[in-house]
Amino acid sequence: MVRKIDLGGYDRSHISLSLVFLVLLGSTLFYVLNLQYNYPSLQDIHGKGGLESWLKSAFRLCSAYLAFHTVLFWMVFNPEPATMVVLFREELEVKEHDAIGIQKIGTFSAWTLIVFGSSMMLNGVLSLSVAIGYEIPNFLGLIGVSLFAAGFGAACITSVVVRHLIIPMKMKNGHDLHHLFKPHEQVMHNLVLILFSLDLLYGGTWISWPSLSLTLILGSLYVAFAELTSRGDHGYYVYEFLDPRPKLSPFIFFGLMIACIASLVFGYLITTLKEERSVLASSLLLLFVILSVRFNASVDEN
Repeated sequence: MVRKIDLGGYDRSHISLSLVFLVLLGSTLFYVLNLQYNYPSLQDIHGKGGLESWLKSAFRLCSAYLAFHTVLFWMVFNPEPATMVVLFREELEVKEHDAIGIQKIGTFSAWTLIVFGSSMMLNGVLSLSVAIGYEIPNFLGLIGVSLFAAGFGAACITSVVVRHLIIPMKMKNGHDLHHLFKPHEQVMHNLVLILFSLDLLYGGTWISWPSLSLTLILGSLYVAFAELTSRGDHGYYVYEFLDPRPKLSPFIFFGLMIACIASLVFGYLITTLKEERSVLASSLLLLFVILSVRFNASVDEN
Protein backbone atom coordinates (compact mmCIF):
# COMPACT_ATOMS: atom_id res chain seq x y z
CA MET A 1 0.00 0.00 0.00
CA VAL A 2 1.39 3.39 -1.06
CA ARG A 3 0.07 6.70 0.24
CA LYS A 4 1.00 9.99 -1.44
CA ILE A 5 1.78 13.08 0.63
CA ASP A 6 0.74 16.53 -0.55
CA LEU A 7 2.74 19.37 1.01
CA GLY A 8 0.30 21.93 -0.40
CA GLY A 9 3.15 24.13 -1.59
CA TYR A 10 4.54 24.57 1.92
CA ASP A 11 8.11 24.05 3.06
CA ARG A 12 8.61 24.92 6.71
CA SER A 13 12.04 23.26 6.91
CA HIS A 14 13.88 26.46 7.84
CA ILE A 15 11.52 27.14 10.75
CA SER A 16 11.38 23.55 12.00
CA LEU A 17 15.13 22.94 11.80
CA SER A 18 15.98 26.33 13.31
CA LEU A 19 13.77 25.39 16.25
CA VAL A 20 15.64 22.08 16.63
CA PHE A 21 19.02 23.88 16.55
CA LEU A 22 17.94 26.43 19.15
CA VAL A 23 16.57 23.68 21.40
CA LEU A 24 19.79 21.69 21.10
CA LEU A 25 21.93 24.74 21.84
CA GLY A 26 19.79 25.96 24.73
CA SER A 27 19.48 22.49 26.28
CA THR A 28 23.21 21.88 26.12
CA LEU A 29 23.99 25.25 27.70
CA PHE A 30 21.39 24.65 30.42
CA TYR A 31 22.92 21.29 31.31
CA VAL A 32 26.54 22.49 31.25
CA LEU A 33 25.83 25.62 33.29
CA ASN A 34 24.02 23.61 35.97
CA LEU A 35 26.40 20.66 36.00
CA GLN A 36 27.50 21.32 39.57
CA TYR A 37 23.97 20.55 40.81
CA ASN A 38 23.84 17.16 39.11
CA TYR A 39 26.45 15.15 41.03
CA PRO A 40 24.86 11.98 42.34
CA SER A 41 24.95 10.24 45.70
CA LEU A 42 27.07 7.27 44.71
CA GLN A 43 26.09 5.27 47.79
CA ASP A 44 22.39 5.59 46.95
CA ILE A 45 22.94 4.39 43.39
CA HIS A 46 25.61 1.75 43.89
CA GLY A 47 25.31 0.79 47.55
CA LYS A 48 28.02 0.59 50.20
CA GLY A 49 29.39 -2.78 49.13
CA GLY A 50 28.20 -6.23 50.08
CA LEU A 51 25.03 -7.92 48.85
CA GLU A 52 23.22 -4.70 47.91
CA SER A 53 25.95 -3.66 45.47
CA TRP A 54 26.21 -7.18 44.03
CA LEU A 55 22.45 -7.30 43.40
CA LYS A 56 22.43 -3.88 41.75
CA SER A 57 25.36 -4.84 39.58
CA ALA A 58 23.75 -8.13 38.53
CA PHE A 59 20.45 -6.44 37.62
CA ARG A 60 22.14 -3.72 35.58
CA LEU A 61 24.62 -5.94 33.79
CA CYS A 62 21.88 -8.43 32.88
CA SER A 63 19.80 -5.52 31.55
CA ALA A 64 22.79 -4.28 29.54
CA TYR A 65 23.32 -7.76 28.08
CA LEU A 66 19.66 -7.89 27.05
CA ALA A 67 20.00 -4.51 25.32
CA PHE A 68 23.15 -5.26 23.36
CA HIS A 69 22.08 -8.82 22.53
CA THR A 70 18.89 -7.33 21.09
CA VAL A 71 20.76 -4.71 19.07
CA LEU A 72 23.36 -7.07 17.67
CA PHE A 73 21.71 -10.47 17.27
CA TRP A 74 18.00 -9.72 16.99
CA MET A 75 18.49 -6.64 14.84
CA VAL A 76 21.75 -5.80 13.04
CA PHE A 77 23.02 -9.34 12.38
CA ASN A 78 19.58 -10.85 11.93
CA PRO A 79 19.26 -11.62 8.18
CA GLU A 80 15.48 -11.19 8.27
CA PRO A 81 14.56 -7.68 7.06
CA ALA A 82 12.71 -5.36 9.43
CA THR A 83 9.53 -4.07 7.82
CA MET A 84 9.02 -0.34 8.35
CA VAL A 85 6.39 2.03 7.00
CA VAL A 86 8.42 5.11 6.10
CA LEU A 87 8.07 8.41 4.26
CA PHE A 88 10.39 8.67 1.26
CA ARG A 89 11.49 12.29 1.14
CA GLU A 90 11.79 12.98 -2.58
CA GLU A 91 8.99 10.72 -3.74
CA LEU A 92 6.62 11.99 -1.01
CA GLU A 93 5.34 8.45 -0.62
CA VAL A 94 4.55 6.54 2.55
CA LYS A 95 5.13 2.86 1.96
CA GLU A 96 6.74 -0.25 3.39
CA HIS A 97 10.51 -0.55 3.42
CA ASP A 98 12.55 -3.61 4.35
CA ALA A 99 15.44 -2.39 6.51
CA ILE A 100 18.54 -4.56 6.74
CA GLY A 101 21.69 -4.52 8.84
CA ILE A 102 22.56 -1.23 10.46
CA GLN A 103 19.45 0.40 8.96
CA LYS A 104 17.51 -1.34 11.70
CA ILE A 105 19.01 0.92 14.38
CA GLY A 106 17.90 4.08 12.61
CA THR A 107 14.77 4.41 14.75
CA PHE A 108 14.43 6.49 17.91
CA SER A 109 13.41 3.27 19.67
CA ALA A 110 16.78 1.75 18.77
CA TRP A 111 18.62 4.86 19.94
CA THR A 112 16.74 4.62 23.23
CA LEU A 113 17.71 0.95 23.53
CA ILE A 114 21.40 1.77 22.96
CA VAL A 115 21.31 4.54 25.58
CA PHE A 116 19.54 2.13 27.94
CA GLY A 117 22.22 -0.51 27.39
CA SER A 118 25.03 2.03 27.83
CA SER A 119 23.48 3.33 31.05
CA MET A 120 22.98 -0.12 32.50
CA MET A 121 26.46 -1.25 31.44
CA LEU A 122 28.24 1.72 33.00
CA ASN A 123 26.17 1.76 36.18
CA GLY A 124 26.45 -2.03 36.45
CA VAL A 125 30.26 -1.87 36.22
CA LEU A 126 30.32 0.95 38.79
CA SER A 127 28.15 -1.07 41.18
CA LEU A 128 30.46 -4.05 40.66
CA SER A 129 33.43 -1.83 41.44
CA VAL A 130 31.82 -0.80 44.73
CA ALA A 131 31.02 -4.45 45.50
CA ILE A 132 34.66 -5.46 45.19
CA GLY A 133 35.97 -2.43 47.06
CA TYR A 134 37.08 0.04 44.39
CA GLU A 135 36.43 3.77 44.64
CA ILE A 136 34.32 5.29 41.86
CA PRO A 137 35.46 8.54 40.21
CA ASN A 138 32.78 11.22 40.50
CA PHE A 139 32.81 11.97 36.77
CA LEU A 140 31.88 8.37 35.94
CA GLY A 141 29.01 8.55 38.41
CA LEU A 142 27.88 11.75 36.69
CA ILE A 143 27.98 10.11 33.25
CA GLY A 144 26.03 7.17 34.65
CA VAL A 145 23.15 9.25 36.01
CA SER A 146 23.13 11.43 32.87
CA LEU A 147 22.76 8.39 30.62
CA PHE A 148 20.04 7.07 32.91
CA ALA A 149 18.08 10.33 32.83
CA ALA A 150 18.34 10.73 29.05
CA GLY A 151 17.37 7.10 28.53
CA PHE A 152 14.45 7.15 30.97
CA GLY A 153 12.93 10.20 29.30
CA ALA A 154 13.42 8.67 25.85
CA ALA A 155 11.89 5.37 27.01
CA CYS A 156 8.80 7.19 28.29
CA ILE A 157 8.36 8.97 24.97
CA THR A 158 9.02 5.80 22.95
CA SER A 159 6.44 3.68 24.77
CA VAL A 160 3.78 6.39 24.80
CA VAL A 161 4.26 7.31 21.13
CA VAL A 162 4.26 3.68 19.97
CA ARG A 163 1.15 2.73 21.92
CA HIS A 164 -0.91 5.88 21.52
CA LEU A 165 0.26 7.30 18.17
CA ILE A 166 2.04 4.81 15.92
CA ILE A 167 -0.15 1.75 16.57
CA PRO A 168 -3.47 3.64 16.16
CA MET A 169 -2.11 5.33 13.01
CA LYS A 170 -1.12 1.98 11.50
CA MET A 171 -4.51 0.52 12.41
CA LYS A 172 -6.28 3.46 10.77
CA ASN A 173 -4.22 3.07 7.58
CA GLY A 174 -4.77 -0.69 7.45
CA HIS A 175 -1.15 -1.70 8.07
CA ASP A 176 -0.24 -5.02 9.68
CA LEU A 177 0.75 -4.66 13.34
CA HIS A 178 2.40 -7.97 14.07
CA HIS A 179 5.92 -6.84 13.15
CA LEU A 180 5.66 -4.33 16.03
CA PHE A 181 5.46 -7.18 18.52
CA LYS A 182 8.49 -9.23 17.58
CA PRO A 183 10.98 -9.93 20.42
CA HIS A 184 13.29 -6.97 19.67
CA GLU A 185 10.29 -4.62 19.38
CA GLN A 186 8.98 -5.86 22.74
CA VAL A 187 12.34 -5.03 24.30
CA MET A 188 12.52 -1.55 22.77
CA HIS A 189 8.92 -0.51 23.33
CA ASN A 190 8.10 -2.24 26.61
CA LEU A 191 10.93 -3.82 28.57
CA VAL A 192 13.24 -0.81 28.43
CA LEU A 193 10.66 1.36 30.20
CA ILE A 194 9.86 -1.38 32.72
CA LEU A 195 13.52 -2.01 33.61
CA PHE A 196 14.32 1.71 33.80
CA SER A 197 11.33 2.14 36.13
CA LEU A 198 12.50 -0.67 38.40
CA ASP A 199 15.94 0.89 38.65
CA LEU A 200 14.46 4.31 39.37
CA LEU A 201 12.23 2.99 42.15
CA TYR A 202 14.40 0.35 43.77
CA GLY A 203 17.93 0.76 42.43
CA GLY A 204 18.65 4.13 43.97
CA THR A 205 19.06 5.94 40.67
CA TRP A 206 17.57 9.40 40.44
CA ILE A 207 16.80 12.24 38.05
CA SER A 208 17.87 15.74 39.06
CA TRP A 209 16.41 18.99 37.76
CA PRO A 210 19.48 19.84 35.59
CA SER A 211 18.85 16.52 33.80
CA LEU A 212 15.55 17.85 32.44
CA SER A 213 17.36 18.98 29.29
CA LEU A 214 18.99 15.63 28.48
CA THR A 215 16.11 14.05 26.57
CA LEU A 216 15.79 17.31 24.62
CA ILE A 217 19.44 16.97 23.63
CA LEU A 218 18.97 13.33 22.63
CA GLY A 219 15.76 14.12 20.73
CA SER A 220 17.33 17.06 18.89
CA LEU A 221 20.31 14.95 17.85
CA TYR A 222 17.96 12.29 16.56
CA VAL A 223 15.96 14.80 14.50
CA ALA A 224 19.23 16.10 13.02
CA PHE A 225 20.26 12.51 12.23
CA ALA A 226 16.87 11.78 10.64
CA GLU A 227 17.11 14.89 8.46
CA LEU A 228 20.65 14.15 7.29
CA THR A 229 19.94 10.52 6.42
CA SER A 230 16.71 11.44 4.60
CA ARG A 231 18.60 13.63 2.14
CA GLY A 232 20.61 10.76 0.63
CA ASP A 233 19.61 8.70 -2.40
CA HIS A 234 16.18 7.20 -1.78
CA GLY A 235 16.29 8.74 1.70
CA TYR A 236 13.36 8.41 4.01
CA TYR A 237 11.97 9.43 7.38
CA VAL A 238 11.32 6.50 9.69
CA TYR A 239 8.61 8.62 11.29
CA GLU A 240 6.35 10.63 9.01
CA PHE A 241 5.91 13.39 11.60
CA LEU A 242 9.68 14.17 11.49
CA ASP A 243 9.41 15.65 7.99
CA PRO A 244 10.10 19.36 8.67
CA ARG A 245 8.40 20.61 5.49
CA PRO A 246 4.61 20.42 6.11
CA LYS A 247 2.71 23.47 7.30
CA LEU A 248 2.21 22.14 10.83
CA SER A 249 5.71 20.73 11.32
CA PRO A 250 7.02 23.55 13.56
CA PHE A 251 4.05 22.95 15.89
CA ILE A 252 4.66 19.19 15.83
CA PHE A 253 8.32 19.73 16.68
CA PHE A 254 7.33 22.09 19.48
CA GLY A 255 4.93 19.45 20.79
CA LEU A 256 7.71 16.85 20.73
CA MET A 257 9.87 19.26 22.71
CA ILE A 258 7.15 19.57 25.35
CA ALA A 259 6.88 15.77 25.47
CA CYS A 260 10.64 15.49 26.07
CA ILE A 261 10.45 17.94 28.96
CA ALA A 262 7.34 16.30 30.39
CA SER A 263 8.96 12.85 30.41
CA LEU A 264 11.83 13.99 32.60
CA VAL A 265 9.64 16.20 34.77
CA PHE A 266 7.72 13.00 35.50
CA GLY A 267 10.97 11.20 36.32
CA TYR A 268 12.02 14.09 38.57
CA LEU A 269 8.64 13.92 40.31
CA ILE A 270 9.07 10.20 40.98
CA THR A 271 12.60 10.85 42.29
CA THR A 272 11.27 13.52 44.66
CA LEU A 273 8.34 11.45 45.90
CA LYS A 274 10.05 8.11 46.39
CA GLU A 275 12.08 9.24 49.42
CA GLU A 276 9.14 10.05 51.69
CA ARG A 277 6.08 8.84 49.75
CA SER A 278 7.31 5.64 48.19
CA VAL A 279 3.83 4.11 47.87
CA LEU A 280 2.57 7.12 45.93
CA ALA A 281 5.68 7.16 43.72
CA SER A 282 5.36 3.43 43.02
CA SER A 283 1.66 3.76 42.25
CA LEU A 284 2.14 6.66 39.85
CA LEU A 285 4.96 4.94 38.02
CA LEU A 286 3.09 1.63 37.85
CA LEU A 287 0.02 3.38 36.42
CA PHE A 288 2.15 5.19 33.86
CA VAL A 289 3.85 1.96 32.76
CA ILE A 290 0.52 0.13 32.47
CA LEU A 291 -0.87 2.91 30.29
CA SER A 292 2.28 3.10 28.14
CA VAL A 293 3.22 -0.47 27.22
CA ARG A 294 1.41 -2.93 25.00
CA PHE A 295 2.44 -6.52 24.43
CA ASN A 296 -0.30 -7.87 22.17
CA ALA A 297 -1.25 -6.95 18.60
CA SER A 298 -4.65 -8.63 18.77
CA VAL A 299 -6.16 -6.38 21.45
CA ASP A 300 -8.29 -3.68 19.85
CA GLU A 301 -7.81 -0.41 21.69
CA ASN A 302 -9.77 2.65 20.85
